[in-house]
Order: sequence, then C-alpha cells, then structure tokens
Amino acid sequence: AAPSAPPRSPGEPPPLAQLSRRVDWEQWIGIKGAAVLGGIVLALAAVMFLRYAIEYGLIPPIVRVAIGLATGIAAIAVSERLRGREYVTTANALAFGGIVVLYVSVWAARVLYELVPVSLGFLLMILVTAACGALAWRHRAREIALLGPIGGFATPILMSTGHDDPIGLFGYVLLLDVGLLWLARVRRWPWLMILALFGTFFYEALWVLFRMGPDRTEIGLGVLVLFGLFFSLALGLRKPREITSEQDAMERLVQLAGTWAPFGLALYFAARADLGDHLYPVAALMLVLSIAAGWLGRTERMPQLPAGAAAGCVAVVMAWLMRTDFTTALAWEASVVCIALTGAFHAFLELDKRRPVEPGQITGAKPAVTTSLGFLGLLALVAMTAAGTPLWPWMAGWTALAGIAFRQAGVSGRGLIQEAAGFGLALGFSLFFLTFHGSSSLPPDTLFFGLVILAGLGLQIIAFRRKESKLRRSADWAAAAFAMTVLFLMLFESSAPAIEAWLYLAATITLGFLSVLSAARLKSGGLYFAVVALLSCNHLLWVESGIFGSGGREAALLSMASQLAVVIALSYLPFLAGASLLRQRWAWYGAALSGPAWFFPLRQLFEAHFGDAAIGLLPVVLGSVSLGAVFMARRLGPPDDADRLRPLVWFSAVALGFASIAIPLQLDKEWITVGWALEGFAVITLWKRLAHPGLKYFGLALLAAVTLRLVANPGLLDYYERSGLPIVNWLMYTYLIPAAALLGGLRHLRDREVERARSWEENLYSGRRPLGAIVCGMAAVAVVFTWINLAIFDFYAEGAALTISFERMAARDLTLSLAWALYALLLLGIGFNRDSEGLRWVSLAFLVLTIGKVFLHDLGELEDLYRVASLVGLALSLILVSLAYQRFVFSKRSAKEDS
Repeated sequence: AAPSAPPRSPGEPPPLAQLSRRVDWEQWIGIKGAAVLGGIVLALAAVMFLRYAIEYGLIPPIVRVAIGLATGIAAIAVSERLRGREYVTTANALAFGGIVVLYVSVWAARVLYELVPVSLGFLLMILVTAACGALAWRHRAREIALLGPIGGFATPILMSTGHDDPIGLFGYVLLLDVGLLWLARVRRWPWLMILALFGTFFYEALWVLFRMGPDRTEIGLGVLVLFGLFFSLALGLRKPREITSEQDAMERLVQLAGTWAPFGLALYFAARADLGDHLYPVAALMLVLSIAAGWLGRTERMPQLPAGAAAGCVAVVMAWLMRTDFTTALAWEASVVCIALTGAFHAFLELDKRRPVEPGQITGAKPAVTTSLGFLGLLALVAMTAAGTPLWPWMAGWTALAGIAFRQAGVSGRGLIQEAAGFGLALGFSLFFLTFHGSSSLPPDTLFFGLVILAGLGLQIIAFRRKESKLRRSADWAAAAFAMTVLFLMLFESSAPAIEAWLYLAATITLGFLSVLSAARLKSGGLYFAVVALLSCNHLLWVESGIFGSGGREAALLSMASQLAVVIALSYLPFLAGASLLRQRWAWYGAALSGPAWFFPLRQLFEAHFGDAAIGLLPVVLGSVSLGAVFMARRLGPPDDADRLRPLVWFSAVALGFASIAIPLQLDKEWITVGWALEGFAVITLWKRLAHPGLKYFGLALLAAVTLRLVANPGLLDYYERSGLPIVNWLMYTYLIPAAALLGGLRHLRDREVERARSWEENLYSGRRPLGAIVCGMAAVAVVFTWINLAIFDFYAEGAALTISFERMAARDLTLSLAWALYALLLLGIGFNRDSEGLRWVSLAFLVLTIGKVFLHDLGELEDLYRVASLVGLALSLILVSLAYQRFVFSKRSAKEDS
C-alpha cells in the first residue's frame, strides 16, 4: 500500500493542491458571481432609469427621487428576507445595489433637482452611510462595508455648494473615521482603516493646498493635530501585544502613517513664506505629535513611530530654515524650537533609562539623537546664511544641543554621539567666524576665541569626568574632534589673516595642545602626528601671508619665540607623557619632525627680525633641540629596546639634518640641494651605527631627490646668476658636494647593506648585490658628468644667466668631446684600481657616447684644426683604453688561467 501522508499539525495550512481541488467553480459562478452581477445591474438600472426619465421628462423630479428611494429601500428589505432563507450571497449583492440606489437618489434630490436643502441632503447621505455600516456590521458583509467609506467620503464633494466650511467638513470626516475604525476593529476588516486614512488625508491636502489662506493657518494646523492624534491614539488605546495577524499589522501601519502624514503637510506650512514668518505654530503641531509618538512608541513598543516623527521634525525645520530671512528674533526662535523639540524626545530617553519598557533596552535613543544631531548640524550650517544676526542665538542653540547630545551618549552608551556633537559644535563656531568676521554679527575677536577655548576646555572636562571607559574614550575623541576641526578651518583664516598676531598664536597653540591632551589620554600617536602636521601648516600659511610684518620686528620676534616654544614642547612631550605615548611610533614621528615642520616659518621670522647674515644659527638651535631629545631617548630603556631605538633614530636623523644644512644655508645659493645631500649622507652614516632600515631608506630617498634636482631639473639654471669666476663657482660646490655625499653613502652601504637586510627585504637582495650602494655610485657618476657639461657651457657662455645653447661653437664642442673622453678614461682607471667590472662598463658606455658625438656631430660641425684635434683626442683615448685593458684586465685573467 502506498504510504499515507504525514498528519498536519494544528494550524498548519493545507497543501496548495488540496486548496485547488476544493474550489467549487460552479458555486462561485452560479451563486456569488450571479448575485454580485445582479446587484451591479440593479444599481445600473436605477441610474439608467433616472437618466431616461430626465431626458424625456416622463415623471416629475420629486417622483423620480421617490421611486429611487423606494427602490433602494425595497432592495434592502428584500435582501433581509433572502438572508433569512440562507441566501446570504444574493442578499449581500441586493443590499449593495440598494445602497447605491439610495446614494444616487439623495444626490439627485439635492444636486440635480435641488428638492431639499444642503443640510437635509447632507443628513440623508449620513443616514445612508450609517445604514450601510449597520448592515455591514450586522451581517458581516464586506461588499456592503466597502460602500461605506466610498459613499461617506464622496458625500462632501457630491453635496458641495462651493461654500468653505472647514469646521463642518472635518467634523464630518472625524465622525466618519470614528465609525470606520470601530467597524474595522469589531469585524477585523483592516482595509477599512486604510480607506479611512486615505480619505482623511485627501481632504486635508485638498483643503490646505486649495482653500486655506494665511488668515486660517491655525485652523489647518489644528486639523493636522486633530487627525494625527486621532489615528495615533485611537489605535493605541489597547494593551501592547505582538503582531500576530493581518489585523494587527494593518493597525500598526495605519498608526504609523496617521502619525507621520501630518508632517508631510507641515512641510508645506514651513516652506511657504506667505503663510507667516514664524515657526512657532508649526512647532506646536510637531511638539504635540512628537509627544504622542514618543508615548505610543514606548507603550506600544513601536520604536519606529517616534523615529519617523523625529525625522519629520528635522525635515520641517530644515524647510523653514531654508526659506527664512533671519532677524535676531527669528534666530532665537529657530534655536528655541530646535531645543524644545529635542527636549521632547530626550524626555522619553530619560524615562527609558529610569523605567525601561524591557530590561536593559533603551528604545528612545534613535529619535532623541536624530533631533539633537540633526538640529545641531542644521543650525551650524544655516547660521552662515543669517547675515546681520548676532552670534548669541546660534551659539545658544549649538551649545544646548551639543550638551543634550552628550547627555544622550551617557544615557544610551553610544559614544559616537559625542564625537558627532563635538564636530558639529566646532563646525558652528568656525563657519560663523569665517563667514562674518569683521561684521557686526561677531563679538570682539578676543571674546569669540575665548568662548571657543572655553568650549574646548568644557569638552575636556566632560571627557575627564566620564567613568565608563568606552564613553570616556569617545569623549576624548569628541574633544579632539572639536579642537582639530576648528584648527583645520583656521587654515582658511591663516591664508588671509585678519586678527592680531598674539591672539592668532594663542588660539591656535591652545587648540593644538588641547588636541595633544586628548592624544595623550587616548594613547594615540596618529592624533599626535596629526596635531603636529595641522598646527605647523597653520603657522606656515600665517607666516607666508606676511601678517606679522604689520607689527614690525617686535611682532616677528614674538611669533618666532612662540613657534620655537611650540617646537620644543612638541619635541619633548612624548617623554613627559610617560606610558601614554612611549610605545606610539607615530607620536615619535611627530615629535621628531616638529623641528623640520616649523623650519620654514621660523626662517622667515628669523630673517624678518635679525636679517639673513646669521641664518645658520636657526638650524643649529633646532638641531640642539633634537640633540637634547637624543640624550633623553638614550635613557628610555635597554639598548636593544624598540621603544628606545625609535626616538633615538628619528631625533638623531633630524639633528644630523639640521647640522648638515647650517653651513649650506649660509652659502645662500642652492642650500636646499647641498643640505639634503649632506643630510642624506649623515643619515646613512647614522644607519652605520644604528641598524634601523628606516634610516637607510630615508637617506637614499634624500640622495635620490638631490640627484633628480641636479640632473633632471632644467629650472635650476634660472635660480641664480652666473658667477664671475669660471669653474670655481656656486655650480662646483652645488654639484661636487652632493657627488661626494653620494660616494660616501656608497662606501657605507657597500659592505653592510646585504648583511643587514631584514627578512622582508629578502626578495630585494636575492642576488646578494648592494643595490643602494650601486644606485649611489651611478648617481654620483651622473651628477659629476652633469657638472662637467655645465661648467664647460658656463665657461664659454656670455651674459648674466647660464643658458644651454646648441648653436655651433667649435672651441666649446671640442672641449666637450675631450672632457667626455677624459671622464671615460678616469672612470676606467678607477674601475681598474677597484677591480670593478660595472664601473669599467660605465666608462665604456661614456666612451661609446664620445665616439658617437665625434662622428655624428663634430665631423659635421667642426672645421680645420678643431676637427683634427677632436679625432686625435678620440684616437689617443681609444689606444689608451686598449692598452689599459690588455695590461690590467686580460693579463691578469691569463695569469690566473695559467696558474
């Protein structure tokens, strides 16, 4: 026997195949289909009869209406008789048709024939609607119930006389909604709620958009409040329960939509300036609805309800802010409204904290945070557009909303709220200052920056007083976000400053050290490095703008002393912070690089006060600061400790760098190039003592930059005028000192580079070749060759500037050929002496280059004895090369082979 199907559990729906077999199509078509079609045909017959009677005037209007009313009543009466005989489907269809006939008859009596006054016609429509609802409730007839909202909401339009009566209209709609919601809940027909909501919103929108004027704004707002509360509270007056059916889900949906819909029309109120300048009326609407949404969200366990209301509040206020031309009073109004709405949602968050609906859950955080941070961002941005308004109303809004946000973070345990609040507060202060500086909107600069610093200190105190570690850490980030944001936006002020030098320096330095305080508590080396970078950029732009010059030499001295103190403090703070920054590598990078970061602004300030006669003292002083840090780093731990090695390496490199540029800086011409070259050599020398790969790569990077600057930078020739002395001039030390530095780097790297390679460098040194040394050697060859050519061009040049001209000049071209050949022979000799095959190949390459020049250029351009001399020189060079190879290379190879 075939196995039987497993039994179904109670409540489990039957299989789809069984359902399809149970559908009795004959019953559907023969009973339900015929009944429904009969009801529709009856209604259509009534309409056609009235139309025919009207066209041909068969019977008077009053008789026509009476016949229609009698027909409708008779249809309903017959349906009741049929229902008693168990013909339910036919009875429902007949009652449906009778209701339609009654609606049409009443409409004809009032609109077509004006047989009854408006009040009586309206009353009759209400009676028909009530009868429809009663029949639907009594007999559980969905078909009849559908006519209730359709006819009920059509009545005001069908009975309209053109007279505007909002109180009567919306009073009727409210009564209709009460009936529909009652019927929907009693008979569990959730679609009636949807129809009620759509019909209500239709009339609200229709009246607000086309009937309401500025003198009746209060009525419109009252209507929105009334129906918003109705749909939110009428469906909320029950015990909270889980969504277990379609009815429950639909009630929740209608409750949400009914509460949120007024915010859509409130946007219209807020965006239209002709409806009034003030936000208070719309704010009152939103406040009432927000409180209702918060209460229902808590009692009904519907967190999305207040969340949507909070988003609606922010959107409505934004629409009003964008269209308003602000005065001082309106600015205060904006701040007060934002604070009040935020306070309403925050109150429920506090209530959740004290009396949670569910243990351990804070459900009111999202709407509260949406309003606090949303309004904070809006006020910070909109204040930029409020020309002529003072700082105070906006600052009151920023600080109050930021304070509420910090409280919300403490209640909800969400630290990110604090960071956003700190950023928003900084944005408000900074943008307002950059927009209105110099106008009457701002208080005196001293007072303004005092308030900014006071706000920064307040955030530091909040962070210090936080007890929970996660919140304390985020509060530290919030304090840093405030100070760093203001400092970043001060870059725009630094490029075109308009405040006094002492105030600018005091404000930026204080903000920088507030950020350093946060970095120390956070143990964040990255933040420390960012402070160094941002503060140095501010001071560089400020000095480049020349603002200190308006105060004379005294202002330059004050600025230089202040910035030098900053360098000293930032260099030594990681030592003083102890364990907070000791193991943070980026903190040491920032501390070590603080001297180089402030070198350029300090140089300009030094020259502005002392002149450039003793400019070499500046790198000596800065190098001394780094040298002092080197001695402090030596006491940090054992010699092989990475935390000791890191600051030791970086401060030593910086100290050597400053020492290497002190003398070139006094030479004036090309001090940067010479300084970089000496610093690169010094750093590689330090690597010889401290085997840190960062030193090697840093030194190679400096030497590579010098090589590119000397070999591939045609603009170098335009920097300075030609010297009066040929050969022995600024070109010689500019090229030969870097060449010597490159050769020194080659010497240090050649014997140690491969042995000191780290594990991550294995692929780089797989061939066991000292690549860094090879690169230094090739770069030295290229630099010297470039100098030889420039020196010859300079020797034969005329005028104040050195120019590279390829016009025919026999003596110069011959000198170039001979110099190239001699340089190739010199390299060959060094290659023989060092037994360097690579260098010998380089010399041969230069010799081939010389041969090419002689045959491709000299033979065509030179004449007479110049041509002969060029060929003789080349011939002698080739003979010497041949003899040298036979004597020093191949003779040794033969001896080795014989042995």
